[in-house]
Amino acid sequence: MPRAFTTRTAAVAFAAGGLLVAIFVALLLQFRRDLAAEIHRKIIERDAAVLHPVALQLLGDTAAPASIHAGPDDSVAPNSDAVLAALKSAHQQGMLGVAVFDADGAPLRAVPASMLFVDLPPDDYLELTRLNPISRYHPQFALGPAFTGLQPGEEPVPVLEVLLPLHYPGTTQLVGIAQYFIDARPMARELAAIDEKIGGQTRATLVVGAALILLIVGAATWGLNRAQRIIAERNERLIRANFELALAAKASVLGQITSHLLHGLQGPVAGLRAVLATRGGQEDEEDWRTASDYTDRLQTMIQETVTMLGERSSANAYELSGHDLAAGLRDRHQPTAQAQGVALEVTGGFAAGLDSNRGNLLCLIADNLIENAIQASPAKATVRVGLDLVEDRLALTVRDEGGGIPENVLRRLFQPGRSSKAGGTGLGLAISHLLALEIGAELALVKTGPGGTTFSVSLPRRSVG
Repeated sequence: MPRAFTTRTAAVAFAAGGLLVAIFVALLLQFRRDLAAEIHRKIIERDAAVLHPVALQLLGDTAAPASIHAGPDDSVAPNSDAVLAALKSAHQQGMLGVAVFDADGAPLRAVPASMLFVDLPPDDYLELTRLNPISRYHPQFALGPAFTGLQPGEEPVPVLEVLLPLHYPGTTQLVGIAQYFIDARPMARELAAIDEKIGGQTRATLVVGAALILLIVGAATWGLNRAQRIIAERNERLIRANFELALAAKASVLGQITSHLLHGLQGPVAGLRAVLATRGGQEDEEDWRTASDYTDRLQTMIQETVTMLGERSSANAYELSGHDLAAGLRDRHQPTAQAQGVALEVTGGFAAGLDSNRGNLLCLIADNLIENAIQASPAKATVRVGLDLVEDRLALTVRDEGGGIPENVLRRLFQPGRSSKAGGTGLGLAISHLLALEIGAELALVKTGPGGTTFSVSLPRRSVG
């Protein structure tokens, strides 16, 4: 898989994971704020919920039944003495002060007496007329402006302000308002503890959630990369299969053309050989002998190819040992090497057998590689051919001492039409590559350069499938 593609996938996954983590953090912090605000509201309203029934009970206990009488509009007339009963709560622990207002919001009395009255805001008074208690938390409340006689240097403290609507039991008419100022330092510690606990849980949830998101994104990225690798490998196998099918089709057509060509050449080559045989003893005897040698070689090659095609078509097979293959290669190419002034060394061999069908095709591949090596090597050079059995695979190497393969040929080494030899067609290596695929072998260029060129063929001794 291309590195750029993998890097791009990783970058996209990293961006997606970062975005998911950012969204998770934003939602978690918003949830934390909402949860903390709701808990704060409940705790702040808790004292109002406790004080309100107590204040109403004090009001009901103080007012005599006769003091509650109906007015002209059937409303209940308030009793100011009864409203002042709410001041009894001023002596409770933690209570800083209590102020009482009449039904119109006018101040009546406060405990302690040093407590200064503050006019009720219109919005608060309107809410109280609906008989709804009001709780307000002041984290930093300055006691000096509200209570006279305190030292000026006293620092602000947390204070809970509670406004309670007072009405007689069983009625809905506002008869007064009680304002409480409560020491909220215990509440401040409680709120801080709750905030700390919520903060700790938020941090833990954030770490675990972010880790899970990154883990999931990482697993998804790994799965995506794995799927991409599998797809890429399957695409490569599909391309290779298509290529091999195309090569097989070409090989089939090439085999038919070869059979037709051999059939057509048999008669003319035999006639040429007969003509050359009758011209011996004349003044150009050396040239005629050379021509006769080439004709004999051509006749032999045609006969061997026809025999091999006949064996393959009849499905007759026999065993060829590595020693037989090495001896055959040496015998066939020694004359050509001597004519070129090149030394030929064929080493190795083995006793194990190789079926004749694949052995004959391997020989054709080796013939082409050896012929190329002999032609590429200068006079007095050595062409070395090795034939060995390595872990049940036949290993053939052909090494020459030529000048190497040109760069323009290397780019399309096993394709027809490229040759480093003058007048060459480039078919030799292309056909050898097709034959290697046919028998399940691997034909490869090991190295090439000014010091020479080495080709290798690796073939399983046993045919697979």
